[in-house]
Order: sequence, then C-alpha cells, then structure tokens
Amino acid sequence: MTALGLGGLLLAALAGLASPRGSAWLLGLSGLYLAVLGGLGWAEGVGAGAFYLLLLGLLALALSPYLPEYLEHHPEKARAYAFLVPLFVAALAGVSQVPPGYAFLFLWEGMALLGYLLIALEGPKALPGAQAFFLASRLSGIGLYLAFLGQGHLGRDLVWLGLVLGFGVKAALFPFHGWLPRAHPVAISPVSALLSGAMTKLGLLGLYQAAFWFGPPPAWVGPFLLLLGLAGAVYALVRGLAEEDLKGVLAYSSVENLGLMLAALGGFFLTGASLFKAAFFLHQLVHALFKALLFLGAGTLEERRLSRLGGLWREAPALGALFLVGVGVAAGLPPGPLFLAEWSLYLGLAQGPAWVPLGVGALALVGALALFYYVRLFGLAFLGAPRGPLSLHLGPGMLLALRLLAGLLFLVALVPEALLRPLGVSLYPSGPLLLLLLALGYLLLSRLEALPSRVYGTWDCGYQPLTPRMQPNGLGFSQPVLRLFPFVRLREKERPSLEEPLEGLFQGVGRLYGGLARLFQGLQSGSLHFYLLLQLLTLVLVLGVVLL
Repeated sequence: MTALGLGGLLLAALAGLASPRGSAWLLGLSGLYLAVLGGLGWAEGVGAGAFYLLLLGLLALALSPYLPEYLEHHPEKARAYAFLVPLFVAALAGVSQVPPGYAFLFLWEGMALLGYLLIALEGPKALPGAQAFFLASRLSGIGLYLAFLGQGHLGRDLVWLGLVLGFGVKAALFPFHGWLPRAHPVAISPVSALLSGAMTKLGLLGLYQAAFWFGPPPAWVGPFLLLLGLAGAVYALVRGLAEEDLKGVLAYSSVENLGLMLAALGGFFLTGASLFKAAFFLHQLVHALFKALLFLGAGTLEERRLSRLGGLWREAPALGALFLVGVGVAAGLPPGPLFLAEWSLYLGLAQGPAWVPLGVGALALVGALALFYYVRLFGLAFLGAPRGPLSLHLGPGMLLALRLLAGLLFLVALVPEALLRPLGVSLYPSGPLLLLLLALGYLLLSRLEALPSRVYGTWDCGYQPLTPRMQPNGLGFSQPVLRLFPFVRLREKERPSLEEPLEGLFQGVGRLYGGLARLFQGLQSGSLHFYLLLQLLTLVLVLGVVLL
C-alpha cells in the first residue's frame, strides 16, 4: 500500500515541472494518504516505519497549501523546487520502509543527493551550507557502509560504531552537529522544515531499528548516546543564544531537541524502560510539528536578523499568536505535548541505574536554558518597537499551513494516549488538564476585560517615546547567561560574536575529506590499463567480502 503514496509523490514531482500549484495539491493528497496509512499501522503495532510515515505525511500535508504561495517569491526556481521537494519526500518515505541492504544504501544516498540539491539551489550564498551537508552525508555513508558490509565479518563493536557514526551524524549527534546550523539558514523554509522535521528523524529511526536488524547493541552504546545527547542539548542551547539569524536560532534548537531524543534512545538501550521509549517517539512527532511551524513562520519574513526585527506582534497578530504557540511548545511549558515527552524522560532517568539519575540535573539545566532561549527569540522578534522596516509575505495558504500545524500540536497535547497506546505507556490525563487551563484562562481574561481600565503611554526609565536604540540586540540580551559557561568565548573588539571551539573540528574533517578527494581526482587522467586493474581489484575485494 505504501507504493500508492510513493506513486503519488512521483506524480507530484512530474507535475511540478509544469505547475507548482498542481504539484502541491498532489503532495498534500499523498501526504494525507501516508499519514492515514502510517497512523493505522502504528495503532496496529506494525512498527517504527509506520510511525515515520505518519510523521512525514503530516509534514507533507502541511506543506501543500504553503508551498505554492511561498514559491511565488522564487519564480525563477519555482518549478525546480516543485520537482525536487516531492522527490525528496518520496526518498524519505522509501528509506523508512526498506530493510537493511543495498536498496537501503541506494535510497540513503539518493536522499542525501536530493537534500544537497535543494540546499545548493539557492545559489552561491548557500554553497557553504550545502557543502557542510554534503560532508555530513559522506561521513554518514562511511559509517553505514562499514556497518552493512562488515556485518558477519567485523566484530559487533565495530559494526555498531559504524551505525552510531552513520545514523548519528544524520541525527546531528554531538559533536558532529555542525552541518545542521550551516544548512538550515541558507535553505528555503519548506526545505528547512523537511530537513529538521523529517530527515534528521531517519537517523533516529535507523538507530532504533538497528537493534532489530543487527541484534542488541553493545553495553557502551546506551551510555554513549545518553551522555552525548544531554551534552549536545546543553551545548546547542548555549551556542544558539549568540545566533543572530532567526533560522540559525531554530537550527540550534533542533540540535538541542535531537540531543534529548538521542538521550532517550540511549536510556532505552541501557535499561529497556518503556518510559524512555515513550519519550523517544512522542518527542519526535512533537518536534516535527512545532519546528515545521516555526520554520514556516520564519519563511514569511523578509528580514531574519533578530537585531533588526521587533514589533511583529502589532504588525501581524495572527503570525505572532501562531509563533507563540510554537515557542510555547518548544520551551516545554506544561501541559504542552513536549512537556509530556520530557516528563517521560525525567521519570525514566529517575528510575534508572545509580548514575543515570545524574542526568536529571542536566535535563533540568536544558529546561531552564530552553525557556530563556525562546523568551529571547520571541521577545526580540515580536515584542518591543520595530528596529527597521518590516516586510511580510503571509498569504491565506501559508496561514492555513501554520494553523494546521498548531491544531495538530493541540491535538497531540489533548490526546497523547492515542500515540502512546501502542507502546503500552500511560501518563497523567493531560487532555482534561489542558481543557481546564484553557477554561480558567478564558474566565480570567473575561474578568479582566470587564474591569475598568485606563491606557497610558510607555514610560521607559523617563525616556519617551521608545526608540529602537533603547532595546537590546541579540547578543546583548544573551551575554549574562553566556558568561556562565566557560566553553564559549565572546569576541567584543569589533563586532560581538561567539567563538565556537568545535568549528575547528568540523573544518578539520572537511580539509581531510577535500585532500582525499583531490588525491583520487588524480586517477581521472590514468590509462585504460590502470582503470581495468582498479576494476579487477574492486571485483576481488567484493568477492572476498561476500565469500568470507
């Protein structure tokens, strides 16, 4: 039955060459079909592949009304995007459904190639981000080839080392997360939503399913993922506090959330507790929805620098309200759906072995930093006075997509049991609590509106009216918190910015790969006899791997 959805996506890709709007309709219908198919399969206990189809289908459905109006501002590349986006979605769906083997590796590489093209399509300014994505894809491919081809010939530790590298890099595992903050800001917002909401989840899905494909992981895998996941979450939030680009801030937020998901998976590998499993799956779906909401919301803005924004709440109250829903969920405020996922992670850590509860402190630090993180993001962009001219592109179709995602988040918060029932996990009744809080909030607002009130002008420490120069910029807002963490250094001489020690690591890997590529490039001018010798040696190597 999945073939019908994949066929619809291929038709959507072909239709995109003629009509981006027609392609978007087919994308939405295919997404709806995949979401229904995946939801039914997940409810029947089919497995993680069905869960991923549900997640991917919902994202494709939300992109359907958004994409045509967004591409109106990219008329010269609209058909290319309308062709590549459905193909990318089809590759993502294909990877989630095939068993391990050559077909999996082929689709994995095809997905990476399509992702690279979607990023690089923006032109020279996107080239560094596309190159970082390409390098991460090469590292991921090396790990998967090591694991898949070495199965049965290499030790279990080496196979799982390849799996952690291959799938972990794609899931932005710390410290190999550097590609994600580079690629997101330069890609168009619908592509960023797919990269963050769907593609990174394939790394998580692969690590989870590897326990069924290759047998239980060695003892070191669980603690490794748990510790690196929590460390990466803290690091990403601190690093993101110095980001000026709105999409860059959202990219580091993705690294933080992916770190928590990897920590939950590590806890599940370590203890087998169902609470970790519930946190792992619930967090994936919630993150896909709210991150798509925030990225698509950011796509309506022509100016994305936080220190040039401000006052958007007055200019676009509908966008402000929907963005507030996204950041409220992202901050883990109760009784939101992300709070439920983090609460499951808290409970799992508290019930783990002797040293695992130490992770509760790290998770509490992540929660406090996340709240400050999103207060900074929303306050600088939407509150205060405008720091410059504001330009919005928010059509009815784009607004419909944002409302759909916000509605899905509300639905997950209302009935999380529908998602957790196949896992055999029950949490506190969040639905009635959410409805009770909404009713109390409505009564409170009604009471406040009925009271007599007077309106005064803003009085800012004796200065009136409020001017943009009185408001903090992005880094000035974050400095008090950044100074608490010794692993980051602020440069304050010319233009304040943040030094990132891990940047050198990622650049070193890039230089090594570039040197190897130049070395092999010299083989292009070899003789015909040399080519035949290479083919013979390759054949002998493949036969040796197969026969041993």
